[in-house]
Amino acid sequence: MKVTLQRTSPNYRQKLSTQRIMRDLTIALLVIVAYTLFYYYYNYLSNEPFIQVALMFVVSLVVAFATEIVWAYMHKQNILDYLKSSFPWITAIILVLTLPIGTPLYVVGISSFIAIFLGKLVYGGFGQNIFNPALVGRVVAHLAFSSDLIATATPSGVDVSSSATPITMMAATNWLGGEGFTYSLTDLFFGSHTGALGETCIILLLILGIVMILRKVIDARIPVSYLLTVVILSEVFAVINGLDLLTYPLYHLCLGGLMFGAFFMATDPVTSPTSPQGKIIYGVGLGFLTMIIRLKANYPEGVLFSILIMNMLTPLIDSLILGRIDTKIAQKWLSIVAVLAVSIVCVAGISYTIKSEVEAEELAAKEEAEEAARIAEEEANKADWTYVETTDDGYVMEVSGFGSSMKVAVQIDGDTITSVKVLEYAGETAGYGKDLIENGEVPNDSSKADVATTFVETVFGGNLNSDDVDDIDVSTGATKTSTGIVNAIKGALEQAEIGG
Repeated sequence: MKVTLQRTSPNYRQKLSTQRIMRDLTIALLVIVAYTLFYYYYNYLSNEPFIQVALMFVVSLVVAFATEIVWAYMHKQNILDYLKSSFPWITAIILVLTLPIGTPLYVVGISSFIAIFLGKLVYGGFGQNIFNPALVGRVVAHLAFSSDLIATATPSGVDVSSSATPITMMAATNWLGGEGFTYSLTDLFFGSHTGALGETCIILLLILGIVMILRKVIDARIPVSYLLTVVILSEVFAVINGLDLLTYPLYHLCLGGLMFGAFFMATDPVTSPTSPQGKIIYGVGLGFLTMIIRLKANYPEGVLFSILIMNMLTPLIDSLILGRIDTKIAQKWLSIVAVLAVSIVCVAGISYTIKSEVEAEELAAKEEAEEAARIAEEEANKADWTYVETTDDGYVMEVSGFGSSMKVAVQIDGDTITSVKVLEYAGETAGYGKDLIENGEVPNDSSKADVATTFVETVFGGNLNSDDVDDIDVSTGATKTSTGIVNAIKGALEQAEIGG
């Protein structure tokens, strides 16, 4: 495609009529409808999901036609001629394709009425609306009935509990993906996931989009600039957060209704700019707002609101661009680059804040885990000692030994353990514990002799610092006995701290 910013002369006659454009658009939408019905028929044992989807289209179409007919009748217009030039089925089909399968039929009906009446008719009908009518109905459904928009279907019918869609799952990971995101690119390319009905096979949407561009049904500048901006901004996010530069942008392109919105909603000729330069700026703005909403807003999908916001800015874009001299091509490209540069700077700033937040969360989680482990260890150690009494020998603690309990007296002076005496003990197998306590050695296990000697000198030497207790090696060959003695010291230190 050759991208040009020059405008054709005013007397150029458009080869494509509105009827031809809407006919081709209708055919493309019907292909998506057919694929959606096939998907829910083929992939589920029950017919209930298929029937639910079919009924959603029927309800939306019936309400849309009824609303337009009543409007035409009230304004004394020929109903058939009016419908032929109003194309209510386009709005009705697009609306349903933005809804998840579990949407109640009454919500579909209300949304369809609002899309036609408030989104189009109140402005004077087709060609005079300032917002995409289908998105007006969709945003009302989101704001008023968000809890009813369920994206899950099961073989027994429409489930009442919604599961995480790919985009909500990705948003839950701060858009970093990783282990918290379980969908593959293959799942997304072929539509093997929950979500809106229009979030179907990405390959199918691409094919239909390219066909519509070749047949000049839509202007390529809008979807190309939109999708390219998303790719550039997602690359910026990936670079800052150390993500894969090849696959990460592909995930953004496949998530949510981005692909469907780029080809079937953002390209609405009534609500998008008319000049070539304006269309590109419009597409860049769409990509920027989509990424901003995705990365920072509570609502993970940015396509819906980005299109509505840019619809609102379309008159401003046209007023700033229309009437400018076509020869100033350099200035026009400069303005486009400037808008893109501002978008990159903003997303880069957001990317750094997200990176900082994630690092802070990881650090806090690590510290919390370490603190929990420390508390758990202390609690476990508490169970290993019991305070008995305080005598002239110090705090008498009862602890677990080999085969039975031990009583150990620990005398403390400030931060120093000045005396440790084992008052009662049973000893371990072959007298290991008895030899350790009485002789300071474990003669039947020469490999532990050095450890046993060090243990006795450290514990019974009379100058053990309280900060060194945790570092004592208890692998003396009489492990239960040495562990019990160390636990008695810890218990005594705790008793001294509380002033018992």
